Amino acid sequence: MTMEEKSLWKKVSCLGVKLDMDFRLSRRIILSNRFGMLIAFLTSCFMIVFLFRENSAVLPFLGMLVVALSIPFFNALDMIHTSRLIVSIIPALGIFILNISQKFDGAEGIDILHYATPRMIIIGSVVLPFTMFTAAEKLYVWFSVVFIVSLGVGYDWIHEAMDIDYVSLGLKNDHYAIIFEDSLVMTIMTLAAAGFMFGMGNQYDLKVKKMLDEALAQTDSLKKNEESLRKTLSELEEARTKDDQRNWVAKGVAELSVILQSEKSETVFDTWLSALVKFMKVNQGGLFIAEEKDDKVVELKQVASYAYERKKYLQRAVKPGEGLLGQVFIEGHKMYLKKVPNDYVHITSGLGDAAPRVLVVMPIKNAGGIEGVLELASFHPMEEHHFELLETLSESLATFISNSKINERTRKLLQQAQTMSEELRSNEEEMRQNLEELTATQEAVARKEREYLDRIAQLEEELALVKS
Repeated sequence: MTMEEKSLWKKVSCLGVKLDMDFRLSRRIILSNRFGMLIAFLTSCFMIVFLFRENSAVLPFLGMLVVALSIPFFNALDMIHTSRLIVSIIPALGIFILNISQKFDGAEGIDILHYATPRMIIIGSVVLPFTMFTAAEKLYVWFSVVFIVSLGVGYDWIHEAMDIDYVSLGLKNDHYAIIFEDSLVMTIMTLAAAGFMFGMGNQYDLKVKKMLDEALAQTDSLKKNEESLRKTLSELEEARTKDDQRNWVAKGVAELSVILQSEKSETVFDTWLSALVKFMKVNQGGLFIAEEKDDKVVELKQVASYAYERKKYLQRAVKPGEGLLGQVFIEGHKMYLKKVPNDYVHITSGLGDAAPRVLVVMPIKNAGGIEGVLELASFHPMEEHHFELLETLSESLATFISNSKINERTRKLLQQAQTMSEELRSNEEEMRQNLEELTATQEAVARKEREYLDRIAQLEEELALVKS
């Protein structure tokens, strides 16, 4: 038998069986399908043999063949009680009908043995109902048993009613009554044995069902434990992943904070941005800082870049509200684009250039306000811990920029103060010199005034002398 035939045999055997069906019922349905196929096979064999005999009726064989083949069909239609009822009674009924048809068509070839033997076979088939049905289907069991026993016990009466009994056929046997008695004894013994085995089988089924239920309960318990274990492992894995992400964020904050503290002011932004791009494993970045020009107009000036190249209108300064950068600066909220416009920015590498998959525009802000905008482009999407790192770095960078601006303003004020102080000292020296010159002039004027007064006094004395 090939694998394909085995597969077909299994498919026919499982017709009518459902996944949620009780295993005792499903086993009997499979058995009924196989009995039906076996009866059909045996009927076909007997029909072929009888075709070579004279005066042999083929119609009963055809009828029995059709009924046997209908068993899997009824199971497929979910008529599982009907199919098993057919399996239980068809051997007895089929043998009875075939036997009667042979007596009608070829009575001359019938002897007492051919006459009595079918009765024994019919009575022996009384075990089939106990095989086909479960203890919960007693109605079908008793119906089948009564039907088969009626055929076996009423064997002679039915033949007499059809005028084909052993007397009518001329079969003389002074001890035929013993056959009837033996039939009754066989019926009782067969029923007793079948009933006993049915009870034993039912107890076995119940025991197996109990064991199966316990196994299913254990399986459910194991599944629950497995699900609980998987959940625990999933939670542990999630916790480990979150710890790794927190450690990653803390490491990034520490490494980039060191750059802000140790790097020279001329290269600090380039070094910081380069380290950020490499740490986050993105492909491109740009850093813009808000600066106020002499006319009090604020603009975003690009102070650092990494692999930065715009295809259109490459700008080093952006006005607030202009483009994505200006809009983020005005609104103060990050912008995360998963679909970047093709003409916005391209990433250039040794393999060529291509539009990035994601774009992040992050405002650089702290409690004091927005100090600038950070732009990152990448081929790979970003996750929550990436934004957590950027937000933390945004605050520290904003504080650094704010402090740098304060320090720069302080330096300029100190420089102005020094200049003014030097100017004051210079003015003070000039005023001191002027004061000395003024003092000298005043002294000269006073001296000349005394000289004039002395001369006037002298002239008055001389005039007085002349008058006298």
